[in-house]
Amino acid sequence: MIRCRSIVLGAIGCLVLVCSTSTVPARSLKYHVVSANEWLYPDTQIPASPIHTADLHAPRGGRTGFQVLLRGLKPGVSLVYEFEGDLQPEIYQLIDVNVPENSGPPCSAIPPDQPTPDYVIRKAPYRVYEALRPFQNGDTARGVTDALYVSFRIPGNTKPGERTGKLRIDAGGETATVEVTLTVYPARVPERGRLRVTNWFSTGHMARLHKVESWSEEHWAVLRQYARMMRRGRQTDFIPIGPEVHSRGETEQWDFDFSRTERMIRMFLEEGFTHIELPHIARHDRRKEAVARFVVEVDGTPVPATSHRAYVFLAAKLTAWAEMLRRNGWYDRTIQHIVDEPPPAEFDHYRILAGTVRKFLPGIPLVDALGDPELDGGVDIWVPVNSSYEEKREAFEAHRRRGDTLWFYTCCNPTGFYLNRLIDNELLRTRLLHWGNWRYRLDGFLHWGLNQIIEVQDPFENTCPPHGPYRNFHLPPGDSHIVYPGPDGPWSSVRFEAMGAGIEDYELLNIIGQRDEKLADEICRRLVRSFTDYDATVKGFEAAHRRLLEAASRP
Repeated sequence: MIRCRSIVLGAIGCLVLVCSTSTVPARSLKYHVVSANEWLYPDTQIPASPIHTADLHAPRGGRTGFQVLLRGLKPGVSLVYEFEGDLQPEIYQLIDVNVPENSGPPCSAIPPDQPTPDYVIRKAPYRVYEALRPFQNGDTARGVTDALYVSFRIPGNTKPGERTGKLRIDAGGETATVEVTLTVYPARVPERGRLRVTNWFSTGHMARLHKVESWSEEHWAVLRQYARMMRRGRQTDFIPIGPEVHSRGETEQWDFDFSRTERMIRMFLEEGFTHIELPHIARHDRRKEAVARFVVEVDGTPVPATSHRAYVFLAAKLTAWAEMLRRNGWYDRTIQHIVDEPPPAEFDHYRILAGTVRKFLPGIPLVDALGDPELDGGVDIWVPVNSSYEEKREAFEAHRRRGDTLWFYTCCNPTGFYLNRLIDNELLRTRLLHWGNWRYRLDGFLHWGLNQIIEVQDPFENTCPPHGPYRNFHLPPGDSHIVYPGPDGPWSSVRFEAMGAGIEDYELLNIIGQRDEKLADEICRRLVRSFTDYDATVKGFEAAHRRLLEAASRP
């Protein structure tokens, strides 16, 4: 097994001593260019020979970029940038977040007094540049040290070839200048790709964090901002809110108001989403007074999911969903969740619920995150966590041979050396997740945590919050959210940008694979041989990525 990793242990300080005997004023501003594929920290050391150039390579329809660390800034100084070149970049101010604990065993974090696991790249607590605040000329520096994220989004109709440019950042009369070389390859990432991607989100958290009234026009405006952000990350599937339900009393009849649901679906489809995930029809009941393992909410009361009362309600609700979807022409772009992460002990109950859905929503594929392949006939789109897929690969692949579809997911699990998108892993692990999609021909990716920021959590200061109802342990860093709530809307993150870039890499591997599957596999295995055997070094990635771009550009 080959595993190449970059490791940083402990905080690295930088002391700059400037001595001058000439009459020329001493220059206090220092700066250094860092790859967009590696973490940048507020205490990252600027080397004796800093890098002042950026050599970028990108496909048409794709993205590329770099980071600039600035040190020696005067307090409160305004920063003004200009870019000399025909492809203008997006500029973001990097906001550092706190990592209070390291990734621990699956679905937990470990406090700082515990030994540091060898699979993390830095011991907690520490701060790292993660959130991306849209930068406006004249914004002030955040301190003596600041950092910028420079992102190029290449239009699909861009003429291939090499371009040069120059980024100048003025800081109170001192200037940082970065010489940029950008090579645009003929390969084109399709606007609508093949990979299916979903990040689950909370509209309630959006309203609370952005201080707007739920379902006010201000809330709808924020929701559209989030939809655009998700599409920036190449998300394809989304879960809309369900209908408002009004009971007719004792008659076991209900009215379903889909007004908000339809408005939300239209909005997301307008923004480029391609598929609708209907919400789970049942949930786990983990209360002490639980009435069943799976329950359905009927008139505000949890009832056993396989009871007659639940069936009558679901029959009415699913029929209403079917009528609404057909009326709008959305039926054939819909999938349906049953229960999230069902345990094998409850597979029989799951199958009963699946049968109910198939009766009232015929032909709509059933999808769920689950770790065991024994739910025969219960789902059509299997979504195991990546470690479970590798452990039980042959059994999952047997379902594919019978006509089912395979995706994968990550969450707080798996940790260790597995590819995941946790903050204390190499940043490239987030990007390489989607090389894993190609490696195993897994057609989709699911994650629960776009913005799952609970009330007791400051998303910038606590990236390891208590795990929902399980207050006795914390999530590993970054699992709960990959975008941040800014004052004027959602902010992207370096992980979210890395995820989008990884999906673009997948699309290029797919383009190559349509012509030469063996070549696509060869390029993929230079970086990802399994979910635990990979090269997450910047040097290794850049060499393989250049090969990817060249191969995808061949006629």
